[in-house]
Amino acid sequence: MAFDGFFTRSMVNELREELVGGRISKIYQPYEQEIQLIVRNNRTNYRLHASIHPVYYRLHLTDEKPNNPKQAPLFAMLLRKNLEGAQILDFEQIDNDRIIRISATGRDDFGDVHQFHLYFELMGRHSNIVLVNPNDNNKIIDCIKHVPAYQNSYRLLLPGAEYRLPPSQEDQVNLFELGQSDLMTFASTQAQDLSSGKGSKIIQGLGREAANSLKYWISDEGYTPYNALRELMDSVMTPTPTLHETDDKMHFYYRDLPIWDNERRHFDKLSELVEYYYSQKVRFDRVHQVSGDLISRLEQILKRNNNKLNNLEKDRHTASSADEYKLKGELINAYMYQINKGDKSAQLENYYDDNKVLEVSLDPRLSPNENSQKYYKKYAKYRDSLKYIDRQERITKEENDYLESVLVQVEQADIEDLMDIRHELEDQGYFFKNKKNQKKRQQTKSKPRQYVSSDGVPIYVGRNNKQNDELSMKKASKDHWWFHTKDIPGSHVIVLSDKPSDQTKTEAAEIAAFYSKSRSSANVPVDTVQVKNLRKPNGAKPGYVIYEGQETLFVTPKEVNIQKLEK
Repeated sequence: MAFDGFFTRSMVNELREELVGGRISKIYQPYEQEIQLIVRNNRTNYRLHASIHPVYYRLHLTDEKPNNPKQAPLFAMLLRKNLEGAQILDFEQIDNDRIIRISATGRDDFGDVHQFHLYFELMGRHSNIVLVNPNDNNKIIDCIKHVPAYQNSYRLLLPGAEYRLPPSQEDQVNLFELGQSDLMTFASTQAQDLSSGKGSKIIQGLGREAANSLKYWISDEGYTPYNALRELMDSVMTPTPTLHETDDKMHFYYRDLPIWDNERRHFDKLSELVEYYYSQKVRFDRVHQVSGDLISRLEQILKRNNNKLNNLEKDRHTASSADEYKLKGELINAYMYQINKGDKSAQLENYYDDNKVLEVSLDPRLSPNENSQKYYKKYAKYRDSLKYIDRQERITKEENDYLESVLVQVEQADIEDLMDIRHELEDQGYFFKNKKNQKKRQQTKSKPRQYVSSDGVPIYVGRNNKQNDELSMKKASKDHWWFHTKDIPGSHVIVLSDKPSDQTKTEAAEIAAFYSKSRSSANVPVDTVQVKNLRKPNGAKPGYVIYEGQETLFVTPKEVNIQKLEK
């Protein structure tokens, strides 16, 4: 979804209807790149939200009330000085661009009435908010982001400078300035570009998504270029703020929106749709960013561990000759009378193998006894190294099992889950602890997923390994039933019943398979056992338990069935 010129026009129409004539009662700047204006109009308080974030830039009404800093930023204080109590005269879009101008009248420190222009330039990384005095040669009073001459040679964005609009594309046409005949002429002469998806190059304010929609209407739906343009312009002037599913996309007028849920949504106001879309997009992007960092770190450790296991296997092959060194030392000791110092080797009968002759290498610098002791030392070294290799291999494989279970949880997590998972990994030493966030941990702790079986039995699913431990070892009753995929990383599932039906067991097993590494597989083996048969070894990593007396079910998880059980 692009906040292009056509979208801006729709938003301006809505804001003009709601806010013109109202008074700005309060001004906040909760974040460096955002401001909120509280406008009182028709006995209603409206909260106008503006963001110049390079990705999430937007302007719309909102109900969100973010926490404000104790000390207001300088730009917020300047806006309060000039605009608090000011009446909004008009909302305007400059041409068909992503620039919006609020005209307002307010009073200065001496009580004199002045007119002000507040510009919102919604232009990606060049976005800005600028307060201008139109009665003083359009002098800039201040702007939320200063742009000196060395950053922009076309115009200064500094207090005291003359405000100039950004340069416009002279070869682009503003459709709303064309009469019907001119529009028909434009449509016929530019039919090739419109039908090939190049409309954004010739039409002012037209984003790529809208250009592709024009191409679709003309090429696939049989619209004439003129009718396609009229459809576009009419949809902007009379918007229907609805998200609905079509194939793998959602459409808002002519814009494709990614699906966050699989249901149709209708919004009474365009601002409601924008707030929903951007709240979901910010959340999605944040999850993607945090999960990307976690996944990268976990995969790095897993790769290192797999290399370690390969090296341990090579060491095991070398150390497997320990018994051979012991035998040679023993034979040298038994046939010492046949060996002289200075011999480089000896032919000795192996009484463990039908007295077959075994050639044993010797160090000519050592006596027979010293050669024997040398072989015994090698034997002891490799014997002990085998114990070390076994222990390191076991520890490394257990760590891999743990990390793979965390990877599964990360891939299925939302932002709250990810923060808990990160805290868990910090406690395990995989990330440095952020001391500033220690006090916030209890506030961000997520709760287990909750389901209800067809028989009405509650089913709980752990979102991370600490939660798995808490569910299985602390909160669940000894008679409750525990489910987990057999030898496959996944979540702990607890059925809150001492005698669940076969149907409930099957559904719980499907949930366990769904929240595992094998969620896309068929015939997934799932172990189930009563909680009283679980045991957690001392020093084991979070989420690791051992059990006995289990029953194994084979299920094929289907997301549609899981969703029906969600509480």
